[in-house]
Amino acid sequence: MKSKCRFVVLGGAGTIGRVVVRDLFESSSGNHILIADYNEKAARRLASSLGGGRVRAVFADAHQDLSLLLKNQTVVINCLQYNFNLPAMKAALSAGVHYLDLGGLFSVTRQQLKLNKAFKDAGLTAIIGMGCAPGITNILAGYAASLLHKVESIKIRVGSIDFGPPSRKLRLPYSAQTIVEELTLKPWVFRDGKFCEISPRTGWERTQFPKPVGKAWTLWTRHSEIATLPLSFRKKGLKYCDFKVGFDHKFVREVMKRLRSGWDMNRFNKLMTPVLQPNDYEVSQVTVGDLVVECFASPRPEWHAGAGDIDTACPASIVAQMIADGQVDQRGVLPPEIAVPVLSFFRELEKRGLHVTIRH
Repeated sequence: MKSKCRFVVLGGAGTIGRVVVRDLFESSSGNHILIADYNEKAARRLASSLGGGRVRAVFADAHQDLSLLLKNQTVVINCLQYNFNLPAMKAALSAGVHYLDLGGLFSVTRQQLKLNKAFKDAGLTAIIGMGCAPGITNILAGYAASLLHKVESIKIRVGSIDFGPPSRKLRLPYSAQTIVEELTLKPWVFRDGKFCEISPRTGWERTQFPKPVGKAWTLWTRHSEIATLPLSFRKKGLKYCDFKVGFDHKFVREVMKRLRSGWDMNRFNKLMTPVLQPNDYEVSQVTVGDLVVECFASPRPEWHAGAGDIDTACPASIVAQMIADGQVDQRGVLPPEIAVPVLSFFRELEKRGLHVTIRH
């Protein structure tokens, strides 16, 4: 790691952003972090709690041009909703700063790839979709594919279980906007060598995950992995690629019931209550041919961060630091499966309690 690296975290006081900030802070005394958030009060509170003079907070409105804010930074980590990805990328390009985000829900990911030449010409790296899914899932797929001469199918499944006290109220495990869009927008599947749109809330199956998750219902949802994996592995003969997430039928019914009764996003956002003592576990499972690669995530109660927060935030922090210290040296707009050094990444995951296994 270089002696002094400057990271700016957009949305750094949010659910995922605050964990990214914490991981950057604890990873190296040479990391200096700027928390940029619309909720300036929360950003300053987080900066103050970490201390040490290496973390600052600033007000940021993602609807405005962010290029001046990003000047003189090393890497910007975008933890905002994906609809801000393109403006944030263009601001990073204007400021001459490397870029990383958590995913573009397929359609925006496709648009982001069009900026490849601009970033390459500027000598900059932009890694798109570097959380858990997308992110870890892409790298698991890439690792398995590297072990095979031919790759015909990639199937991605993510499942979780929560041992926390039951709640009578519906509780959302992550971004309300993302969940609503995953359940209402048409998913994309790569089938017979072609991208196909399918009906939302279909493709239900019982997926076997390692314990303690066990068997869980999964269904197709729109996801960014499908936008890049077929392009990355077409030369290996990829014909099929899909993504399914672990929601049970009752959860989906409850979300859809509220949507049909006229709930807006403000009401859904109120269901994202923080869990002070998380006790959940998550598995990202990627099947490539006869290889199954999995990443197991646990909560970090001392950070007030659940498994889904940890396996989304820590990969973003890890890879941002890899960009800063030159481990990632490709330039342009790149998906994780192409850009990230796999074994180094796995070692960093292990340090954070994220365990990768492979089996036949």
